[in-house]
Amino acid sequence: MAKYCTQCGTQIEESGKFCVECGTPVEQSAAVGQSVLSGKRERVLGSNKSKSNVSLFIAVIIVPLALGILIFFENLPALSNPIIDEQPLVAESVTYPPVPRQMKTIETRVRENKIILPLDVVLQKKFVAFEFNNNGRVIPLLAYVSGEGKVITAISMCEPCNSTRFHIKGEQLVCNSCGTTWELNSLDGLSGACQGYPPDAIPSIVVGNEIQIEIAPVINWKPRV
Repeated sequence: MAKYCTQCGTQIEESGKFCVECGTPVEQSAAVGQSVLSGKRERVLGSNKSKSNVSLFIAVIIVPLALGILIFFENLPALSNPIIDEQPLVAESVTYPPVPRQMKTIETRVRENKIILPLDVVLQKKFVAFEFNNNGRVIPLLAYVSGEGKVITAISMCEPCNSTRFHIKGEQLVCNSCGTTWELNSLDGLSGACQGYPPDAIPSIVVGNEIQIEIAPVINWKPRV
């Protein structure tokens, strides 16, 4: 194998003990060469060791931490709507087909500062729309039987898109205008741009064959946007 001077790069004969160009001894040249190789080896090994330490840190610290955060959020209790939680059960559980069920407009009456809906009509139609006229201000409302069998009454408005009409499809309430969807039993947002603005639930009670809604919460309702 040919030898070269590590100082000037001149080829050295096999039997040569000195570089003919710069006079560097062959032994010193070899020693320097070995030192250079060792330095390169240490740098490579050091780089590999650093990469190994980073991988170990990710495996031991980052991955378990990420898993812990994921488990924490998955086990948080679901937010509930206190008005819907208190709504009365009026039927056994209801299963809606994947074919859209549109709202049916019905007539209501007012008695003793209450809006009165016929319970049997709501049970038959499942999803109804009606209005309350407060001195010329018309407030749209809706009522439907949830999958759990509760009667849910609410302001019939998707405020960001100003829509007042909805339909039920399977386990979802859907805005006819923007297509935003909410979970039927809780009105939690599922998809779409207006998820944070479902029909605003209004309390109601069932007395005999009547669903009764106090007028005060209706006339005091204000748009959220």
